Parts: sequence; structure tokens; C-alpha cells
Amino acid sequence: MYNNILVTGIGGPAGRSAATYLQRNGFSVIGTDIRDVDTMVRKFYKIPAADELSFSSVLLDIIMKENVSLLIPTVSEELLVIAKLRRFIEECGCAVSISPVHAVDIANDKLKTAFFMTEHNIPVPRFFHAKAPKERILEELGLPLLSKPYIGRGGRGVKIYKTQDELYNETREDIIYQEFIPGVEFDLNLFLDRKNTIASGVVLKKTILKEGITGNAIAVERTNREDIVSLGIKAALLLEMEGPLDMDIRLREDGTPVLLEINARIGGNVLSATEILESLIKSWRIMVCV
Repeated sequence: MYNNILVTGIGGPAGRSAATYLQRNGFSVIGTDIRDVDTMVRKFYKIPAADELSFSSVLLDIIMKENVSLLIPTVSEELLVIAKLRRFIEECGCAVSISPVHAVDIANDKLKTAFFMTEHNIPVPRFFHAKAPKERILEELGLPLLSKPYIGRGGRGVKIYKTQDELYNETREDIIYQEFIPGVEFDLNLFLDRKNTIASGVVLKKTILKEGITGNAIAVERTNREDIVSLGIKAALLLEMEGPLDMDIRLREDGTPVLLEINARIGGNVLSATEILESLIKSWRIMVCV
């Protein structure tokens, strides 16, 4: 069995964390990114962005050239492309732990996620699409409220509106408006195998956020919250997801956990939740032996 593992997005928090764990545990790591990155992995490739036509062929070429036996994608923009490539990747003798296309498509799009979860009685922030009348958004959600791009990550493009004028001056059309939930935010890390058996779940409390009240977590601490794990598991199973997952969840004033978003990949704080990576490696080894 080959020992080469390919990690995409090696320059980002999730990619760096995965590579660090794997190298500490004796694996040979190949890394990719769309920019030149200083990294200690065995080999690095600069690759096209996922929306470029050459992305798929370049990725498959690297997998075959390096005899890669496991692909770990960590870039949100790559996930849907890689999910669609799954059969071709596996035909190269490489496993990839990723959710089905329909699940990745919904998880990648915050508006689709909100609609899907609402239809299935999973608590999410109250929301509106960008074309809704501003008067109704203001009346229903109140202030402050926030917006975020349908497709985005790490707090990019998130905006909080504290006044009516700020809201009325917003011109973007590819955003979802959401009520602002001021409670504590948690990072739920999950791993599900292909049989939908929960192998591991770790809750991290976000103690410092990059943008103060939004954005990536700068600091986290582990905590036991079975209610948060249960909410994440229910949402993941409804979407028929598998592999490593990263979810943002906040608490309402009454303590009710509310699902903010789902990332169909490992999270940037996974070094504080190494059970997820341990489960990923265990699942991969079982797949190889079957």
C-alpha cells in the first residue's frame, strides 16, 4: 500500500493542519495550492483554481504521477469539482473521503443550506435572499443583522449592519441576509464513514474570532456539548454526508443551538480535534483492505 497522501489548499488553515498531523505520524505528504507556499511537505505543486478548465486534469495527473493513495481536499471551492471527479480519482487507485455531489452542492451554498435545513426542521438563523424587500428584511430580522455570500469561507464577505442606512446601501446580489445570533459560537468537527456510522465528533468553543464577532476562530477550547453534536449529526445524515465535516453553530439566548453553516471538509482547527483525522485514516485503511 502506498503511503502518499495529497492535501489540497496546503497554504490555508485546514491544509496546514492536516499536513502537520500527517507528517507527525509518518505519512508522505504532497501539497497543492493556487499560490506558491512555503511548506515542509515532501513535494509541492502550484495548481490552477478549481474554476479553471485545467484543474481536473492537473489534479488527476498529480495523483497518478505521485502514486497518491488518499486525497484530502481542504478548499471549499474545490469540493464540488472533486466530488464530481470521485469515480475517476478512485479509478486511479486513490481514495477520497468526500460527500456525494448533491450534499456538497447544498453545503457549499449558504442559501441552499438554509432552505434545506428549514424544510427538515433543523434550526438555522432566520434568513432572506438578496432580492427580498429591504423593508421586510429589517422588519423580520431587526438590527443588527448580517449578510454573507452564498458561496464563501472564513468570514470573507460577511457584513454586519447596525443601522438602517447601512442595510439600504447594500447592493450585492449574491448574498443571504441572516438574523445575527450574538451567543457563543462553536466549531463542530465530525467524521462519518460511508455507512453513515459516526466515528467521531468534537466540539470546539471559539474563544477568539478573527473579526471580533465573526470570522475564523483564532483560539478554541474543547468542550462537551452533546446537544451540538446531536444537531450536527442530524443535519449531516439528512444530507447523506460522509467524510470529515466542519460546522459552525451558535446558541440562541435560550441556549438552543442553531446551525450557521456546513463545510464538507476538515476544519482549520482540526489539530484541536485530531480524532477526526484519526478516523479519516482508519476509514481509509479499511477501504484499502476491502
